[in-house]
Amino acid sequence: MLYNKSKVSIVIPAKNEAEGLAGILKSIKKYADEIIIVDGHSNDGSKKIALENQAKFILDHKLGRGDAVKLGLKKAKNEIVVLFDADGSHRASDIPKLVLPILGGKADIVIGSRRTGGSFDLNMSFTGILRSGGADFLAYMVNKRFKTGLSDILYSFRAVKKSSVKDLDLKANDFCIEQEMVVKALKNSVRLLEIPTRENARGWGKSKLKTITGIKFIFHLFYLLYM
Repeated sequence: MLYNKSKVSIVIPAKNEAEGLAGILKSIKKYADEIIIVDGHSNDGSKKIALENQAKFILDHKLGRGDAVKLGLKKAKNEIVVLFDADGSHRASDIPKLVLPILGGKADIVIGSRRTGGSFDLNMSFTGILRSGGADFLAYMVNKRFKTGLSDILYSFRAVKKSSVKDLDLKANDFCIEQEMVVKALKNSVRLLEIPTRENARGWGKSKLKTITGIKFIFHLFYLLYM
């Protein structure tokens, strides 16, 4: 199966990531027919950079990452949408690995895995160790519930088939959007595939994840699994 960029949109949720945005847009443009920046009302010139690099620029509703993801999926014109972070942690060269299984009819959602592909962040610091342990626990709970073998349900780098996620009724407006997508896909027999992808260290800026977010992940996942 040959890669076909005309069937691919890339959605990038971003807030004050202007420092590296131009480089990211240049690195991904060969992989998509459409690039959409869903911006969290940045004040650092992100819009100017996006437009200079022929990306579409839309504002989210100031509700969080999940809101930006849902808005990007709604606005994307192509059937395959790649979710790509603006912090330099995702590798553009991994995009075809996510897209090709969907193009080939083998999957509806393809998730990158830092666990099998490696990460410059997880396990490299105390915070990284906490993130890693939390992510492993959440994956364990999902695997126990659905008898699957997923290793990284939280990783934001993924490709989705719009028609397959449209009926999942995604609700989360925050960082819980990724695990919600996985759980609801499994509940609705949406074909889910996980492949190894490498996570770079954040290239610039500061992470918007907070310690309290990890606690919220746990409660949200239990609600999704058992309510």
